[in-house]
Amino acid sequence: MADGAPWYETFFDADYLRVYDHQFTPERAEKEVAFAERALGLAPASSLLDLCCGQGRHAILFAGRGHEVTAQDLSPEYIDLAGRAAAAAGVTLRTVAADMRAIPFEGEFDAVVNMFTSFGYLETEAEDRKALEAIARALKPGGRLLLDLVNREWVVDNYIQNDWHSGNDGALYLEHRELDLVTSRNHVTFTAIAPDGGRKELAGHHVRLYTLTELIGLLAGAGLDFGAVYGGFEAQPYAITTRRMIVVARKR
Repeated sequence: MADGAPWYETFFDADYLRVYDHQFTPERAEKEVAFAERALGLAPASSLLDLCCGQGRHAILFAGRGHEVTAQDLSPEYIDLAGRAAAAAGVTLRTVAADMRAIPFEGEFDAVVNMFTSFGYLETEAEDRKALEAIARALKPGGRLLLDLVNREWVVDNYIQNDWHSGNDGALYLEHRELDLVTSRNHVTFTAIAPDGGRKELAGHHVRLYTLTELIGLLAGAGLDFGAVYGGFEAQPYAITTRRMIVVARKR
């Protein structure tokens, strides 16, 4: 944390986009959006909220498929990137810079999507529940939520403390993980080594990893009924061996 600010207020900047740029391919985003559309049973021109939208890579594709899309993120910088990318793509986005616990809509959306493990950021389970309650308020009766999360069981089964990858910017990113089994939080930090040898430490992210059972209980407490779970964007069955845990729930 910097100056006492939560990690999620400081980590999501240009450094984050560089760390994960190798995963932000157009092909991946297209596949994820097509799957979400099917899993949610979206009708044409549905109203949809992309919550924690980042730079808007999913929101823009949903809008391009004819849906009425609102993109919300805590980062004004990312909201600006999303707005400019939407204009370049010739689609319309309504954008909101706000915390996920403070969705400024009620009974507005047919669906909400939360992609790329953007849930579990907050300090306590009670705060995560507030985010789900805000989602439930924003949905129309019968509206649906899709949560795309890394699978905790896969993380435990494939735990590697130190890893690295080459970025599209030519830098080498060293990744250090500390999985706390008491709190079920995965603490991940990065060291970026530039092509000229320059070194930069990145604070990283600290995400609560929920089991499916825990998540179903949280959803129920927020007025959302569990509907289905998938292990990936090809609709594979959820299992210990699947890297993703994609949950679909419905507002009562």
